[in-house]
Amino acid sequence: MSLASTVSKQSLQALLQQTNFLDRMKIGLSAFVVYFCCMIAVDWGIYEWKRKAHGCGKIPRYPHRDPFFGFDIVLGMAKSLRNDYFLIWLNKVHENLPKTFRVNFVGTRFIYTIEPENMKSMSAINWRDFAVGPMRRNNKATAPFADKGVNTVDGHEWEFSRFLIKPFFTRETFTDTTRLTTHVDRVLEQLPADGETVNVQPLIQRWFLDVTTESLFGESIESLVYPERAPICWAMVDVLRGLRMRLQWYKYIWLFRHQAWLDAVDVVHKYLNVHISRTYDELDEYKRQGKDPEAADRNDLLWYMASNLQDKELLRSQICLIFVPNNDTTSIFISHILWNLARNPEVYEKCRREVLAVGDEQLTFTVLRNMKYLNAILNETHRLFPNGVTQVRKCIRDTTLPVGGGPDDKQPIFIQKGDVVQVNKNVIHRDRDIWGPDAENFRPERWENLRPYWNFVPFGGGPRRCPAQMLVTAEASYFLSRLMRVYKRIEARDSNPYVGVMRVGPSNKTGVQIALFKE
Repeated sequence: MSLASTVSKQSLQALLQQTNFLDRMKIGLSAFVVYFCCMIAVDWGIYEWKRKAHGCGKIPRYPHRDPFFGFDIVLGMAKSLRNDYFLIWLNKVHENLPKTFRVNFVGTRFIYTIEPENMKSMSAINWRDFAVGPMRRNNKATAPFADKGVNTVDGHEWEFSRFLIKPFFTRETFTDTTRLTTHVDRVLEQLPADGETVNVQPLIQRWFLDVTTESLFGESIESLVYPERAPICWAMVDVLRGLRMRLQWYKYIWLFRHQAWLDAVDVVHKYLNVHISRTYDELDEYKRQGKDPEAADRNDLLWYMASNLQDKELLRSQICLIFVPNNDTTSIFISHILWNLARNPEVYEKCRREVLAVGDEQLTFTVLRNMKYLNAILNETHRLFPNGVTQVRKCIRDTTLPVGGGPDDKQPIFIQKGDVVQVNKNVIHRDRDIWGPDAENFRPERWENLRPYWNFVPFGGGPRRCPAQMLVTAEASYFLSRLMRVYKRIEARDSNPYVGVMRVGPSNKTGVQIALFKE
């Protein structure tokens, strides 16, 4: 046989093998598509049967460009997070649609809703029908940063986590404004002279890091005194931003590039490990001496948690899920307040008159709570910039929500086990049907005679309501009152519109560029 004939025969065999491979690929792909379509049809049939049995109306459907997989919503979300316009994208998703509709998220049925009654039902009435664990812990969205904690578990594990953190949110803690005095003094000392531009956001973040570490660990990191200690603060910011991305990706977090996030997690873990090891060593010494840990001079949260939990890794997980999100909540909230006040100097002036009216009286919690206009500013900031933009729960047993179905969108809707309900609080808080035609405007006066219900839920509601609300209110009120006692006016030094960079909640991309004046 000639060489040419041999080569020709080998080429033919290779071609046939390639053709067979392509044919098998086509058959396999076709089989997958048929299987996928059959599964959708079966699931839809079961869902419709249950819906009718429960007497529920049909949920309007989001107008997908890709109705089979919903890649349009997934890619739109990913792009908005990457390019820092997630809040704008979320509002546009709801634009010209009913207040409740269903979304296909790569085969999972998501129910987007901005109905306050649905929020109430999911959070308070039928709250046991929904869980956070499947969204956060079961799919490893928070790992390896944290595993079990108050924000990631349900049932008895959640009750235990609440027990561990309870001392941090007692009335004795949040009403004690004296714990803030020294730290606020240091902030005021570092603010520049009259009229000099300053990005106050990093300074506030360092201030609150000092406050939090003192409460949690019994000693402050004092990053305002020693700026070289501040990098832990920026690592926590990176951790939170990565967590937001991972939580939004749901079951598809493997698409998220996370090496930078893992590096930030490592920084936070190393910092916490030092405090945890020191605390366990001190506890062991107490026990060797036959002393009662409850009678110790230390009364910080870590001491209490370590006394009730003997697992170092689990303790770190629990403390991570309090320390990092809590450190961001108040500092970003105050930053948002100052961002708004700088653009509304008449509001600052009016509030300052209220603050000065109490004279040199000590700024106790009671005094601060009685400042009605100051509290209206806090509420208005929460409304426009809720720290928790969405509230997401997975349905763990078949249930219903009260409204959103049928031709008039007023009939109850059926939620099947495995469905995900997402309440978009940022959209509720800007709904013109609730807040009027000026819903997008910063106007604290709207709170003079307003008594919100489930249409205002910055900290959620029901048994799983965030316990930090009064703590955040006290810290923000005290900081602002001290600032207003010193500075007569405030001025914006950044004309750019707000661009929300997502962490757990949003923060402005360019920070808070302001100038403060004593005269």
